Amino acid sequence: MPYATAYNDCNDNLSPHYSRTCDEETERGRIRKGAFIHKSVIATIMEDPTDNAVWTTAIGDGKILILPELSGTFDGGTPKMGPGYADQKETYLGADFKATIKDPLYKANFQFYKSLVGKTSWHFAYCTETQVHITGKPVTVSSKNPITENIDDSVIWESDLSWFEKFTPAPHDQPEVFTTP
Repeated sequence: MPYATAYNDCNDNLSPHYSRTCDEETERGRIRKGAFIHKSVIATIMEDPTDNAVWTTAIGDGKILILPELSGTFDGGTPKMGPGYADQKETYLGADFKATIKDPLYKANFQFYKSLVGKTSWHFAYCTETQVHITGKPVTVSSKNPITENIDDSVIWESDLSWFEKFTPAPHDQPEVFTTP
């Protein structure tokens, strides 16, 4: 249930804040799946990120590439501040964001990760337990394939995806393309 607007003493409008007793179940972590979305279809996807038909069409057109089996993290962002004016010490400009993903298909995905080098037209969608989050800006990808000394370790792709935008990507219910094999 939303708290009363009495907490908002100025003319700034805030969205309601909900208490845990009314909130849905807690979302579980880990980037579990992902997708690269070409900038030419991002506006269409963002009109309704849960519309499976739109996703399916873009996948068929080669404008979305699904990564069905990942492990990874999202750093939540590092704020970037600019100069303040009048009595304001500084101004919030946005945040640098970073997601790190691990892909277990080493040999098969060599050309895929090689093809991402230098590209600047792909947004990233990452899935937690039930939600998909889509970057508002294209990402920069740097991939590596570290090989450890331990003979029991797997050789996998590790990629850092970075971008800058005003606020963290919003959660949306995952469309079926992420939940069906």
